[in-house]
Formats: sequence, structure tokens, C-alpha cells
Amino acid sequence: MHSPDAMGFIPFIHNYCDRRCERCRFVRQCRVGAVDVDDVGEAEGGTFPDTPEDLHQHLLKLMGITQEELDALETEQRLVPNPPSPEDQARAQARRDAWEQRRKALERRVHAHPLCRMGETYLDLVDAWIEKREEALKARGVQLHARTDMDIPAELRTPDMLVLGEALQEVLWFHTLIPAKLHRALMGRSDGEQDDDPVQNDWNGTAKVCVDAVDRSLTGWNTVVELLPEEADDALPMQELLRRIRQELNTEFPDADRFIRPGFDAHLGG
Repeated sequence: MHSPDAMGFIPFIHNYCDRRCERCRFVRQCRVGAVDVDDVGEAEGGTFPDTPEDLHQHLLKLMGITQEELDALETEQRLVPNPPSPEDQARAQARRDAWEQRRKALERRVHAHPLCRMGETYLDLVDAWIEKREEALKARGVQLHARTDMDIPAELRTPDMLVLGEALQEVLWFHTLIPAKLHRALMGRSDGEQDDDPVQNDWNGTAKVCVDAVDRSLTGWNTVVELLPEEADDALPMQELLRRIRQELNTEFPDADRFIRPGFDAHLGG
């Protein structure tokens, strides 16, 4: 599970991470991370392909296929089988329509789930909180976004402001990830196959990522309140909501902690 494949990538590692590629120790062993660091020039020696031909070869490498295999696949796709009869087309369309109806009904149930609603509420609360304070925080020397806000004067970059900026970057990064991962975990569990492993399945893995995001967000808010005690009252609803989400995750996904994430949980076996 944790061993790299022939191309040097750990399979499926990107499915259960926080997507902070520039900080990940596995970034060069991840297909998604390798693309990301090349795009932003974060990795040592990381350069984006200069020509279309270089880009083509770069993408083939990331997909783990050769040009010959790609050519064979394209040839296979060009081979048009005998067209289906009108009756077969009608039956296929009926199956697609029935699947779409089931999918929409599932989406409605998941969207109404308390976890989904709490995640969306948390997203809105954080957006409203930061919108009112963004300019004032920047004026104090707080860097809210790692790849921007680089024009903050050096004299404002005090140790406290650096720590506060790091805490708020954590909060802002995860406030969008949490509702998305909650939705995915609930959808996966509701749509799961009967023979899926009871522990090592996608919804438990996604829930484990969500638990980590909630815990790190709580740590971030604790730091914000410590350094900005005047924000304690306004931060409290978001802290309480995160605690409720954490409790609900424990209830809904009791085996999430037992899920072994490729790469990240090598110390747990697998």
C-alpha cells in the first residue's frame, strides 16, 4: 500500500491528503502533487515543460503510460462497433434516467444531513468573519494567503503576526475543504457497495481527512483567540460548530481512525 509504483508514485495517496502540496513530504511521490509543484515552481529544480511536446511527455509520465500504449488506446476507441438497435438505445436511456433519479435523490438526502449543513454553515461563518477583518489584518502585518500578500512591510512581520498568519492560513485553507470532504464521505457511504471493506473504504478515508482538518482548524482558532483576545466572542460560534462536527464525525464514522491512508499512515501497517 505504501510502496511507490514503477514510476515512483504512491498509488491513491492524493485521495486522502489535505492538498497542501507545497508542504507535503510525499509531494514527489504523488501524481497530483508532482504536477502542482511544477506548476508553481515550489520544488527544487521543478520547471514546467517549455514546449507542447515536453508537456505531452510530462503528462505521459504522470499517467504512467508510454506513447505506444496511448496510440493503441486511441486506435481502440476509433473502432466503432455495430450501432445498437432503437430498442437497445431506449433501454440504455431508461437505465441512465433511472440512475440519474437515484443520484438526485441521494444528493438531496446527503445535502439535508446535519453534517453537510454544519459544514456549509461553518464555511459561511468563516467567510463572513474574514471579510470584515481582512484589510485590518493585512494592515497589521498578517499574511493570510501563502502565495499572495507578499507586499507586507518587513517591520510588520513580527513573530506574533507570523504565527497569527500561519494559524489563519490553516483556518482559511480548511474552511472550504471541510464541507467538501463531509459531502464526499456521506455520499460514498450512502452509495457504497455491499462488498466494500467495512474499514478500508473511501468514506472512512475521507472522514479521517475531515477529522484532521477539523482538529487543525480548532488549533488555528485557539491561536487566533490567544493572539487576538478581542476576537474570542466572535470566534466562539465557529469553534463550537467545529466541535459539533467533530462529535458527529465520531458518531457517523466510528471506524475512520482505523483507516490506513497510503503513505501517511505507514506507521500503522498496511
